[in-house]
Amino acid sequence: MKKEYFFVFAICLIIFAYIVDSISGPVNLVIKNPYAFLQTDIMAQYPLTAVGIFTRSLGIFIGTIFLLSLFEKIFFIKAVSIFLLAVLFNLFAIQQIATNTRTITIQWILSLAFAGIVLLLPALIYLINGLIHPIINKKLPIENDQET
Repeated sequence: MKKEYFFVFAICLIIFAYIVDSISGPVNLVIKNPYAFLQTDIMAQYPLTAVGIFTRSLGIFIGTIFLLSLFEKIFFIKAVSIFLLAVLFNLFAIQQIATNTRTITIQWILSLAFAGIVLLLPALIYLINGLIHPIINKKLPIENDQET
């Protein structure tokens, strides 16, 4: 399957999340941190919003992985980039919720926070690949069986 299909799929997920958000309407959600949304009573109160948030998070995750897949064999840079992006997503969400400032909607804030948590897994995978790749691809000297 071509990589571009994943990018189109990520864009479609974000568009679908936008449609779900427009159907569910504006949400006035008061939570203390982004992960408080995962409590069952809050998710039961906002089920359509939860679908939009998780769909958007998946779209952000797939889009980020697609963009980094365009670069070959720079595993440490990918690992550090994804880790920093994940940390920034979560710090942004925590600050927006703690200060009750809304530069973007609460749905986007929570989507970024959840995508940031999920992005830690590829950061770990890229880090492991960066450590193992030089060992696996180390070329052994070629022995010549024929002497001339």
